[in-house]
Parts: sequence; structure tokens; C-alpha cells
Amino acid sequence: MAAEAKTNAGSKLYICATPKNADLTETEFAALTFVQVKKVGSIGERGINTNVVQYDTLDTLGALKGKGITNAGDPQIEVAEDLTDPGQVAMRAAGAPDVPDTYAFKIERADGSIEYLRGLVTGPNVPGGRNEDFILNTYTLGLNQVPITVAAPATP
Repeated sequence: MAAEAKTNAGSKLYICATPKNADLTETEFAALTFVQVKKVGSIGERGINTNVVQYDTLDTLGALKGKGITNAGDPQIEVAEDLTDPGQVAMRAAGAPDVPDTYAFKIERADGSIEYLRGLVTGPNVPGGRNEDFILNTYTLGLNQVPITVAAPATP
């Protein structure tokens, strides 16, 4: 039986309003208290991108190559503005220019799998729009820990 393709429909984004300035394990993430960020329209691109470094030597025809630093991504989170939503209030507070802390995030997918993220928050940016557009806020997460993905519980 082939695996079915998944969509983002039904996914939920959460933020831990308490700063977390050091790498966390899966167990430490799971023990945190999160608040849901509502009216999320998009959770941007994330994952790992590792630099390839190289060095040329006089005694070889090919360059020496290795793996360098890994970037976990800078996803943009887009929400329909709701200034009373506790999750959006926490995002706005974390994104303030004078807040240097990093925050933990959880993405719950409809299939039961979970993705944990940790990083800086910037924003909100308000992209504007036309007369019938929603007022949107975009936040950028400067991830500084490789995401941790937890598979959905097995069903019998």
C-alpha cells in the first residue's frame, strides 16, 4: 500500500511564551506549556540547509569538500490579524525589537505528527493589500536549532 500525500490542512501552530535560549530535546519540548496561535494562513519553509565548504590544495586536482554550518531556516508565519488572540499576542511580544530571546514552537499536524522549532521572532510586518483583503501580519522565525520531527502515533 502506497503512503498517501499529506497536506497542511488541519495543522496548528503553538508558541511557548516563556523564552528558551538553549537547545531543547524532544522530551524538553514536550514538557513545555504552549499557547495556540490562531488564524494562521501559512507556516513558511523550514528544514536544514548545510553549507558545502571547500579547500583547494596544490597536490590534488580536485577540491577537498566538507560540510559547514547548518541553517535551520527562517520561515515566515502569516496570520490574519487578531489582536485579542493569546497566541498572536505572544507572537507580537516575542517579535518586539528589544526582545533578544528565542522561543519554542510546536506544529501539530492533522495526522498526529509534531514538529518542534526554536528561534528568534521578528515582526509583525503588515503587507497591506486591497479593500477586500484581510489585514495580515507576518512574522519571521530565525531558527537556531534544527527542527525535531516526531512521527504520529502508530494506529493498529
